[in-house]
Amino acid sequence: MRRLLFVLLMALSAGACGGAPNASATAPNDTYRVITTTSVFADLAKMALGDAAYIESIVPAGIDVHTFQPSPSDVEKIQSADLIIANGLGLDGWIGSLIEASGKGDVDTLLLSGGLDQESGWVYLSNAETSGALDPHIWLDPKGGILYVQRIADRVSRDAPDLATRIAVSSAYGVNSIAAVDQDLAAEFAAIELSRRKIVTMHDAFGYFARAYDIKIVGVAVAAPGQDPSAQEIRALIDAIRAAGVTALFSEVQLPSKVLDQIAAETGTTVLQDLYSDALGAAPADSYLGLMRTNADAILGAMQ
Repeated sequence: MRRLLFVLLMALSAGACGGAPNASATAPNDTYRVITTTSVFADLAKMALGDAAYIESIVPAGIDVHTFQPSPSDVEKIQSADLIIANGLGLDGWIGSLIEASGKGDVDTLLLSGGLDQESGWVYLSNAETSGALDPHIWLDPKGGILYVQRIADRVSRDAPDLATRIAVSSAYGVNSIAAVDQDLAAEFAAIELSRRKIVTMHDAFGYFARAYDIKIVGVAVAAPGQDPSAQEIRALIDAIRAAGVTALFSEVQLPSKVLDQIAAETGTTVLQDLYSDALGAAPADSYLGLMRTNADAILGAMQ
């Protein structure tokens, strides 16, 4: 029954949210225009705003945000935007140069991750990839996704009060949809023995997901995207995998690497289905809800 509810929510959200529009979409000149850094945030914006705004992502679906190289045409997108949505916390730091080149500024920008501890009681995790930094992958906890939807809805409602009623309807539906998926996942992970809730991932993106469902991350294959681990780091991870009894390693769609194959060969583990972290992908992971469900199904399958 819970899975049926998820399918119905996805079918309804396809009409209400529809995923992130592609770059070729156009909008009337008087339409409120939102430009996001990634496809994940574009879909969250669509959940918040529905058809009250035109929404476009700079980084296409399936492309890694960490290594993305902006082009001059991206400056033009920024110039046309009423609101620029970025994550912050180092995830999409390249957006700063685009904003400066476009003549926009802080007043035109919403940093989704900023100030959540003061506003909502959110507790940040540290970022293992960068000393002294905070983990930017807040949306991978559905409660973080809900906070992002609410922040987008609140900001655009203030900017364009004439859209507030439509936004209230869209964002309420979006929040309820995410909450329903969160409730499903919490029940499904709770049914797994705690000693089996252990994973190894490609990079340190799933800390908030793990915290939400009481999962232990035994280790990660690379300290940061684009950086291969040292022989010493690989050996330490191999030892941790053996000590924890982990049987599966998870790769990520936008971060191909041979390191996991090497580790799997030495530990007798299996590299399983790609996870999605910073970008949407092919169906069913072509929406935020689909991304969360796809990741959870892969991880649950390895634990059972």
